Amino acid sequence: MAMNQRLMIAGAAVVIVIVLIAGYLLLQGGQEVRLVMGTGSPGGIYNPLGFKIAEVVSKYSDKVEIEAQESGASVANAKGIKAGDYQLAMMQSDVAYFAYNGKLLKDFEGNPVEDLRALAALYPEPIQIVARAGAGIETIWDLEGKRVAVGNPGSGLYATAYTILSALGLWDKIDKVEFGFAEASSAMKQGTVDVLFIVAGVPTPKIEEIATQVDVVLVEVPDDAIQKLKDAGLGNLYLKYTIPAGSYDFQKEDVTTLTVTALLVIDKDVPEDIAYEILKTMFEHLDEIKTVHARAKDISLDKAPIVPIPLHPGAEKYYKEQGVLS
Repeated sequence: MAMNQRLMIAGAAVVIVIVLIAGYLLLQGGQEVRLVMGTGSPGGIYNPLGFKIAEVVSKYSDKVEIEAQESGASVANAKGIKAGDYQLAMMQSDVAYFAYNGKLLKDFEGNPVEDLRALAALYPEPIQIVARAGAGIETIWDLEGKRVAVGNPGSGLYATAYTILSALGLWDKIDKVEFGFAEASSAMKQGTVDVLFIVAGVPTPKIEEIATQVDVVLVEVPDDAIQKLKDAGLGNLYLKYTIPAGSYDFQKEDVTTLTVTALLVIDKDVPEDIAYEILKTMFEHLDEIKTVHARAKDISLDKAPIVPIPLHPGAEKYYKEQGVLS
């Protein structure tokens, strides 16, 4: 092979590698930056909201184009950020915290996602604890000795359940069933699981579906449990939340529980002006984004900077200009 041909092939290979490593394509001449965004699976909120955010930003910005992709949600999205497959993603706030700090989640323990940064807090994601009626379970303290579905090891749900129940001294006092939601709901219908956890907006269709086949109740997280979480340094990660009476047909009274927050996260290597542009476009066209799902109506500028991991510099700049961050 002639020297010139070898040099041409080598040069082409270098260009391809650079594009792949970058994770996004920055075109010359001031054209758009194209980013890939991990959302969630169909049937959840991350999927339609993520796709809507991508659509709105791509539609109104002449600097950014976002390609939204279906994904396995929080943990898969954190892995995608780490691998460079995603530059943006939807993520549960406690999962973002665990991934950034390299804690609890098996994929990241001792192997933190150091490139993870926050763009915005979006909406509350209540931690709903569902129990079979008649199982003698009214508050979270009653989980002792019960069969509790805590999620699949390595999942965001498992990390959430583990963190809360460990802080309350209950983790070693329950009969742990390592099922995801689908398996747990089937087991509850069969009477082989007493309690399951789900992190999702209210009302959750999955809970409504279970309630058509088995009598269930929502489990209260009382003030003494919330205080114990604060004492353990978890008060900023798990916030008090009230599920209003009537949110479900079976629910006659308000129920106090905890909530995490859905976040929009970003790779730290995305340029500051691009991160700024994404937020600016989002909030200028927030009314359009809010049409996609009821939970999107909870997105607000004043709460957007309240996150458990560092903000991207572009986000800091935007929020300071808007007067919601000092």
